[in-house]
Amino acid sequence: MPNFTPMWHHPILRWGWLLLAMRRMLALRIVILSFVASLLALLQPWLSKVLVDDGALTGDLKVLATSAGLMLLAPLLGLGVESVTRFDYLQLSSHVLFGLRERVFEHLQTLSPVYYSRVGFGDLISRFDGDLAEVQRFLVDGPLALFNGLFSLLAVVILMGFLNIPMMLVVLLAMLPLPLLHGFKKRGEVENSAREARRQSTRLSNFFLDSLRAVKLIQSTNGEEARMTALRERHGDYYQALKTAKQTSFSLAAGQRVAGLAGTALVFGCGGYLLSIGQITMGVLIAFVGYSARVAGPVYTLMGVLAGWQRLRVSLERLSEVLDAEPPRQTDRVSASLPVVLRGEIALDNVSFAYEQQKPVLNKASLHIPAGSKVLLIGPSGCGKSTLADLLLGHLQPDHGNIFIDEVAIAQVSVAELRRRVAVVDQEPAFFPGTVAENLRFIQPQAKDSELLDILLSVGLDAAEVHLQTPVGGVGAALSRGQRLRLALARAILQDPSILVLDETTSAVDPEMEGQLLALVQRRFSGRTCLFITHHVRIKQDWDLVCRLKYGAFEVLAGEGATHVG
Repeated sequence: MPNFTPMWHHPILRWGWLLLAMRRMLALRIVILSFVASLLALLQPWLSKVLVDDGALTGDLKVLATSAGLMLLAPLLGLGVESVTRFDYLQLSSHVLFGLRERVFEHLQTLSPVYYSRVGFGDLISRFDGDLAEVQRFLVDGPLALFNGLFSLLAVVILMGFLNIPMMLVVLLAMLPLPLLHGFKKRGEVENSAREARRQSTRLSNFFLDSLRAVKLIQSTNGEEARMTALRERHGDYYQALKTAKQTSFSLAAGQRVAGLAGTALVFGCGGYLLSIGQITMGVLIAFVGYSARVAGPVYTLMGVLAGWQRLRVSLERLSEVLDAEPPRQTDRVSASLPVVLRGEIALDNVSFAYEQQKPVLNKASLHIPAGSKVLLIGPSGCGKSTLADLLLGHLQPDHGNIFIDEVAIAQVSVAELRRRVAVVDQEPAFFPGTVAENLRFIQPQAKDSELLDILLSVGLDAAEVHLQTPVGGVGAALSRGQRLRLALARAILQDPSILVLDETTSAVDPEMEGQLLALVQRRFSGRTCLFITHHVRIKQDWDLVCRLKYGAFEVLAGEGATHVG
């Protein structure tokens, strides 16, 4: 038997049970209607017995007509009950699936960008879609199938007992042991084949997403054929995994079917013998043939629940890898707030941070940035400049030391408040598929069209070139690089931050465009703290403070202090 106990404590299952509890009356109605539908189906063999023994063989036309009418009415009523149940089931299953997705998505939004740099998006999509759907199916379908299967099995046993106890024992011995033993024997194969099929599906999804993101590189290097070859290889691996899963499923179903056929043959043989010696009537034999098939149905249903459990174990293992990822900052550490009127002073006090042990990016680094100053931070690529931006936004947490904004340790401030006060514009700003207006209103949903037009004009985006209904791709592909950066600055203006960080924002534009963007920042964010991060300087600007990040420490080259302070 599988080890059930540890898995029931999985947070996904706890969330699922809570979601079911929220709609418990709807779930109860589905269970009751399922019981009613099962009873209506179980009436058919009994009615066939009445029709043969009490109607056809006795010549009683009234019984014959009544039983025949009821045999027609019962499935029609069952069809009506099923139609109601299906819509109730859709409502309940959607509630559970959407609720689970929302909880997992909420968790995913707390994780650091570093996590997403190490995990394939195809892998996450596969878990978010396929694995959560598997959990939903087990949480909703599993209990319903279990209750309905046990109820149907109990009801058919009682009905057969009323008809003939020896024949009831024959049916149970013929239809129960072999399918159950076969199902338990195959449970390991079901789990392993499901795990491999999911792994190959994830691998294929990652391949598609990675290829689409790099389609320009593939085209420019004539790599289309190489990617097609790689796709065919992955298709072959996925096919083998699906083939193994299908073989396992077929083996399980075939074993159950063979056992069912053998059981039916045994029922006919024993029933025919009892009929020949006068122990049962022809109607009873016909009823038991019908009930033998209905015994097999609940057994197959229970075997399906067991197979679903094996697939669920695979999905829970995969989801655990996502849920075990911890956000960079725990919400229970929030104990302070930033001042309502933020001056924008930044101080780093002996800050150390490393992505890998023994390879510090920042090593006991200290720096003071006065409020309202324009700061230039330079340094070679990979020295940790962008890490500072992630630390300021709370995407990362220092291993040692503290970062202060207006003398408040940001580790004690909620990330939501911190990110309202600090805005970052990087060299490849992200946009959502939609219009310019929709992307701007992501920051300020209540902004009026006139306000948005004024902001676009202020950042140099003329309405003749870029207007509110201009479509914007996921990476801003419909706009030029300069337009994307200006739109990103417009978004930052809407955010109204006290601190603006430009992280390599102008590294891929020409010096003229860089000068225009910096002049725009100087004009729109005058009096606010602005940190310009770059690995090279191409134009002359007036800076209040110029610093270099090197070997994990800050060196002040111009401005306040002008000394090594790291």
